Amino acid sequence: MGHKNSKKSKKESQGHMEQKQGKEQIDPQNKSAPPTPDIGKIQFAMGCYWTGEGSLGALPGVISTKAGSCVGHFETVRVYYDKKKTNPQTLQKQSGFTLVKANPTFISARNSQQKYYLQNAKGLSHLLKDISKGGTVAGSETIAAEMNSLVGGYGSPELLASVG
Repeated sequence: MGHKNSKKSKKESQGHMEQKQGKEQIDPQNKSAPPTPDIGKIQFAMGCYWTGEGSLGALPGVISTKAGSCVGHFETVRVYYDKKKTNPQTLQKQSGFTLVKANPTFISARNSQQKYYLQNAKGLSHLLKDISKGGTVAGSETIAAEMNSLVGGYGSPELLASVG
């Protein structure tokens, strides 16, 4: 038992981030699926990834968001987006965040940091599942990103009407 506790302490002492293991899953049409030629992956750097996830998740064409970091950028949000609906330059212009060039290795933030607004929303947090993968609501990463945005005060009446 002492061995397990020392491992946990060591992991926790490694700081704010932990490396995500395994295959990445995204949600192109409210179903988890591997990336396709129509789906792009980008990373944005900002001062606070809670704000980044909230703001980016409300933008048209965003499929999913995940808080984390990458080389040279402590607060980063990885975004999967529909290439038929948007592009990195448009997302950058709409969000005002710094586009990280070359998609360096992404390090996922702890589960408690993912979809932060939704996790801390009384009466709604129970809807959030699969948090280690960035979060889903009703099996959808897109709905989770949109709900997190709305709870965080981002989005529009049109987004609210379209969720779920």
